[in-house]
Amino acid sequence: MELDALRLFLHVAATGSFSRAAALMGTTQPAVSKRIGALEQELAARLFERTGRGAHLTDAGRVLVPRAEALTAEAAGLADYLTRERNTPKGTVRFAVQPSIGWPLVGDLIATVAARYPGIRLQVAEGTTRQIEEWLADGRVDLGVISTAPPGSRTEASRLFTLPLLVVSGAGDLELRRPTLPFVRLAGLPMVIATMPNGGRVLIEEEARRHGLALNVVLEVNSIHLIKRLVARGGLYTIASPPAVAAEVAAGELAAARIVQPVIRQTFHLAIGGRRQPGAAVTTVAELVRAFRPAAAKA
Repeated sequence: MELDALRLFLHVAATGSFSRAAALMGTTQPAVSKRIGALEQELAARLFERTGRGAHLTDAGRVLVPRAEALTAEAAGLADYLTRERNTPKGTVRFAVQPSIGWPLVGDLIATVAARYPGIRLQVAEGTTRQIEEWLADGRVDLGVISTAPPGSRTEASRLFTLPLLVVSGAGDLELRRPTLPFVRLAGLPMVIATMPNGGRVLIEEEARRHGLALNVVLEVNSIHLIKRLVARGGLYTIASPPAVAAEVAAGELAAARIVQPVIRQTFHLAIGGRRQPGAAVTTVAELVRAFRPAAAKA
């Protein structure tokens, strides 16, 4: 059965006239009569009563109308359906992020993707800047948020935002009773911090050299989660970006003050792996990451 025959049937049913249906379809009345006759023969049912006043639906014709409307409407929507399918991003996107900025970025990203792009499946990894650079270069991840612009030509990078670095201690620490702490006072505090070349540590080491100071690093730990637990016990300090400690500060487990004189800001970048052209899913997730702005961030 041809859809054109069903469309012609619906025109005759709507106009009640073979001749008016012929005019709408750009054909002749005899051609319409012949086509409807062939459809009736194929369905083994009379669809219209022909009278001098026009064509009236039979019981079989009235039963056929809603089904014919559904079939022709579905066929008419196939092109739009295929266009939407082609333009709807689908696939797995492998995303890596530094622990210092992972939350709430990952939480917001997962929620937005689930609500707006159900065809995208996220795989999330956490790593240091150096690890993420290696994963991008090897093609193990598609996107990465890191605190230094990646070297080389195999990755495309764009600047996201900057965040002020904080000095962090256990709750109630007297050194952090004010909202800011001058850098020269930070340099003398016993610190637990990640090993070089951690992005935040690089920044404060460079600033210490400019002041002719040496940092008092008493313990090196490459885990922000362990560092926060150690600092919460008291007697030790660390540096962190605001998102990394926001939950613990709000809960009264940690205290934090902004480093001043000078203010030290850490810049984060979005890097896209360059081993192959990014698809629609990777491009979509990249745009969502670019739109993210944590509290205290500057563009």
